[in-house]
Amino acid sequence: MRFHVATLGDPGAPLMILLHGAFGGWFEWREVMQPLADAGYRVAAVDMRGYGMSDKPPREYELRYAVGDISDVIDSLSDSGAIVVGSGTGGAVAWTLAANYPQCVNALVSVSASHPIEMNRVIAARFWQHTVPLTRGIAVRFPARLAPDPVDLARFDLAADTSASFHRTQRFAEYLELRTQAARIDNTGPAMMRNARLEMAQLPPKWVSTRVEAPVLWISAFNGTWRALATRNSRRTDGAWTQVTVPGTKNLPHIEDPAGFTRVVLDFLRDPGDAR
Repeated sequence: MRFHVATLGDPGAPLMILLHGAFGGWFEWREVMQPLADAGYRVAAVDMRGYGMSDKPPREYELRYAVGDISDVIDSLSDSGAIVVGSGTGGAVAWTLAANYPQCVNALVSVSASHPIEMNRVIAARFWQHTVPLTRGIAVRFPARLAPDPVDLARFDLAADTSASFHRTQRFAEYLELRTQAARIDNTGPAMMRNARLEMAQLPPKWVSTRVEAPVLWISAFNGTWRALATRNSRRTDGAWTQVTVPGTKNLPHIEDPAGFTRVVLDFLRDPGDAR
């Protein structure tokens, strides 16, 4: 497998891997890459399997393959692991990677994301509070001939995951266009639909009870859904736990407020202490 990885920063600096969600691409990190690199990190934003200029195999999009992909990317760029930042389904991959390949993950930054097992449990307990992930989950499981247009899903997802005030900005229009272009790249649509399933993926039995040893920064909106997920995910960790929100943002703070997002990440990395 060959992966497109956009990088900034000193090749000898600590590695930071950025993983996008189901309907995005590496470009969703473009406004935070330079300030993170300026702070002393080698920043690498990955186009996941099936996206952008990365390879697009016809199959093997299950979670174990995505986790293996990112483990391989980290090994190719660093001899000492990485800080792994994951948004949405990229966060589900990051959680699973941290729990099962601890040598790869020095710190985990979870951006509006959850370990898949905890996402499934919270949704099962209060399904009526989780209409967006359920809508996505149902839509991406339709047979190909009945499935929604990935371009439409990419637009729906961006609107659902950002605040109403952001929808009126030029930057929202720019990201909408970037997502539209990305979804129209040959053979990317099927990959998006498969990647979207990772949020609530079933894990191999040996991965069900593994725990995260690395320090974790949990970034999410402050509401009942995310509070419940934060509580459950924190119980899967043995290291330091820090929980924050980026005021005025919803589920894509790195897009809505790049400066605020960068600030909370760098504050955490300066002192990843336990804030339980």
